[in-house]
Amino acid sequence: MKEWILMGDDRGIQLESCEFEFRLRTHLHFGAGKALQLGRILKEVPYRRIGIILDPGVAGQPYMQQVLEGIRKEAFEDIRVWTYDLKEEPDYDALDRVKPEFMTGGRSAVDCFIGIGGGSVIDFAKGLATLAVNPGPALSFRGFPAGLTPSLPIVAVPTTAGTGSEVTYNAVFIDRAGKRKLGINTEHNFPALAVLDPLLVVSSPERVTISTGIDGLVHAIESYGCRRSNPLTMVFAREGFAHVYSALERIPDAPHDTGVRAHLQLGAYLAGISLMNAGSGPAGALSYPLGVHFGVAHGLAGGVFLPPLVAHNVERGFDYSALHDAIAPGDRHLPQEEKNRSFAWKIQELCQKLGIPDNLRVFGVNPGNVHLILADIDSLGPAFAQNPVDFSVDDGKRLVMRMSGSPEPSQGA
Repeated sequence: MKEWILMGDDRGIQLESCEFEFRLRTHLHFGAGKALQLGRILKEVPYRRIGIILDPGVAGQPYMQQVLEGIRKEAFEDIRVWTYDLKEEPDYDALDRVKPEFMTGGRSAVDCFIGIGGGSVIDFAKGLATLAVNPGPALSFRGFPAGLTPSLPIVAVPTTAGTGSEVTYNAVFIDRAGKRKLGINTEHNFPALAVLDPLLVVSSPERVTISTGIDGLVHAIESYGCRRSNPLTMVFAREGFAHVYSALERIPDAPHDTGVRAHLQLGAYLAGISLMNAGSGPAGALSYPLGVHFGVAHGLAGGVFLPPLVAHNVERGFDYSALHDAIAPGDRHLPQEEKNRSFAWKIQELCQKLGIPDNLRVFGVNPGNVHLILADIDSLGPAFAQNPVDFSVDDGKRLVMRMSGSPEPSQGA
């Protein structure tokens, strides 16, 4: 991996042989109270017919009622609201079931979709934005479909912080029959607008906040070290990491502090930008089979694997000292090796403080069923290859076996 030097490092930035691309297509509105201006913002774009996917967890809250009233009073031609009714992460069948709610005479009845909720709700809005203008069953657009009619515009209004769905084009969906997470991933699904309002996330339950927040931490750390990272993604990853880490440290003691939630929101957004441009790694990849087969929420599923993977990378020489300096500026004088050992410990300590399990047995994974995850790991090689140091499919299997309390396969098995 080419090692880019971040701005602020006294060695300067090495750009002589640097080539990269960088995408950022979302207009951001950030600040407490911004959601109350959503109707005016939509009117100015302008959109006339509004489709809203609404998280039931916030639908009845007084602040959300004010937000919805602000949209209604702008007198749009049509406003259609569907309250997200799925108990688990979204699947393709649900997209097909809900699509007719937003169609009239075989054509889309709306000209934009607004996702108000967590990452699954925003992903669902993305999926509908694709289906509304592309005929066919949702499963036919799985993966990275090509040749699509551009999706309807998407407005992301997250009520949790961490997924990064408000700035990425990825949308995750489960193929229930095939027991796989695939998604509908098209660059047409970049949100046109994102509204980050800390007042929307301050009432999010602490466990949900931790689960989604740890997802943002995974995004920041893995995209920072990703082999496709570049000088810009590393800046976004570093800043996103600093915001998310400091917020997560304070969540248990200040669960309803608006300032803490604002840092978490902004950090997750920055980490999402880095993830979108650089990619992720083994923790994010391993979260998929754990979620599909054992129903573990995506953020928590990735967070479980983060401490051992950071330790793996540190042991094999990857340098996280810039991330360490972002959260421990008083220790900049320490030798690089000591910073990296300290960084691995800080990640483990934070996860312990947040109640992130250090094993898979708490999710029901055991020697008798671990094969469900192991069977999927063979397809995760490309994601593992993005890790900054070697991490093979066999390494992934050994990690899962160890964390499930199963005898580990021998080297090369």
